Amino acid sequence: MTQLPWLSLIIWIPLITGILFLFINSAKSKSTRHFGMLVSSLVSVISTVLWATATTEDALGSYAERVTWIPTLGVDYSLSMDGLSGLMVLLTGLIMPFAYGASMGCWKAYKNKNEARYFGCLLIIQGSLLGVFTATNFFLWFCFYEISLVPAFFLVKIWGSAGKDRSSMRFFVYSMAGSIALLLGFLALAGATGSFEFDEIAAQSSAGNLADLIGSNLGWFDMPIGWLCALIFLLIFVGLAVKVPWVPLHGWLPDTYDHAPSPVTMVLTGLMFKMGLYGLIRMGLPMMPYALPKLLTSLLVLTVFGIIYSAFAAMGQRSIKRMFAYSSINHLGYCMLGILSLGVVTNGDMSLEIQKSSVLGGVMLQMFAHGIIASVLFYFVNAMENRIGRKILMDEHGGLRKVAPLMAGTMGLAVFASIGLPGLNGFVGEFLIFKGVFALVPWAACIAVAGLLITAVFLLRFLQVVFHGQVGKSAPKFKDLSLMDTILVSPFIVLMVILGFFPHLLLSGLNPVINNIIRAMQF
Repeated sequence: MTQLPWLSLIIWIPLITGILFLFINSAKSKSTRHFGMLVSSLVSVISTVLWATATTEDALGSYAERVTWIPTLGVDYSLSMDGLSGLMVLLTGLIMPFAYGASMGCWKAYKNKNEARYFGCLLIIQGSLLGVFTATNFFLWFCFYEISLVPAFFLVKIWGSAGKDRSSMRFFVYSMAGSIALLLGFLALAGATGSFEFDEIAAQSSAGNLADLIGSNLGWFDMPIGWLCALIFLLIFVGLAVKVPWVPLHGWLPDTYDHAPSPVTMVLTGLMFKMGLYGLIRMGLPMMPYALPKLLTSLLVLTVFGIIYSAFAAMGQRSIKRMFAYSSINHLGYCMLGILSLGVVTNGDMSLEIQKSSVLGGVMLQMFAHGIIASVLFYFVNAMENRIGRKILMDEHGGLRKVAPLMAGTMGLAVFASIGLPGLNGFVGEFLIFKGVFALVPWAACIAVAGLLITAVFLLRFLQVVFHGQVGKSAPKFKDLSLMDTILVSPFIVLMVILGFFPHLLLSGLNPVINNIIRAMQF
């Protein structure tokens, strides 16, 4: 399979197909919808095969592609797939057809709005996300990153519910502000190192040369080198943290989730959040040894505050979509806590370096687990909305288990996975993160663990009120999962259980890239 440019194929097939769909001026087109589903599924199958054949140490990077692109800037069109990018390619391959199928099941809710353009936007997002997760230099990565934001904006603005204009504009403003900060930070870093390549910048960091290069090539900034490194890191961090999102840069998220079509929310929470975390691992970690001594405590305080705040905010929501939105902020806050804890100076203590490997592995597993769990939860929100024809409010429903036992059981399993029940996929990543953070930053771990308890409270309350409470007015008209619902959800439910018991299926492919990243942070 290595003879063909497989990575380019999985990027450009959905991108080009999606762009062509934008020129179809038809409100209803079953053939377009089904052809788009075929394209999305085909790309997903190829993505899964690529991951499955590149998860051993010998195969990492075996699908690398490099073509001279802009020689005057020293920029190549370069793609590669190591363990981390392979994991994200797999996640994209799983979630995009899932969201596509969810959209096909609820299209009647969008009335006469153009169907082909909606599905075209989803295909463009799929291709651009695969580009984000396989690009090996910032220039190409940033192009795909920006492309993904455009269709996401229009999906909210055109196909969203009441309040969509304000939500989409807030999404746009936050995204553009973050992109500007990210661009400034990385251009400064590229100007200092003379390269846009992630691997070359990591190599300079590992050699201990990064601060000297920044000082010599950016010396016209009238500030100490340590603070200059901190400023560059902060620009990169803020630009990417907007997309996680990280409190206090989360203002765009609750309204966007609430007003976006639920299948679009599946993509936002399951995949587009991961661009920020992925970028921090690729771009932020090499800067940490130089920048975080100045910033670490402040960023950790904000992160811990965000974990507790988002848990309490979720507890106070009537709208189930908004509750799950804050729950996502909470769960990805643990990933941010883990990433920042890697900036702790260990002075060569090998036991602490091992804990850093544990944390980074936990972050990667949590990224994948959250994508699976959150997309399933929002799929069920979408299914519930389709059945009653409006948004789901916590206090308007009850006793749905009696009329929809299959939905109650499968959603209950997804909720317990989100809580982090041992034996399900949400447990392993959180366990590895907290295991390492307790060793590296004990005070932060002790406070953040309260977020786990609060999360359990509001999610169990949700199950009790909506599925096990007193029978509500909506129960008689509520239907259980259809055959199509079962077909779409079943693979994800199976994955939650399998990866809960056999996390090594993912970790075995991640260990080489984890070791490389941790080694690059030592000098």
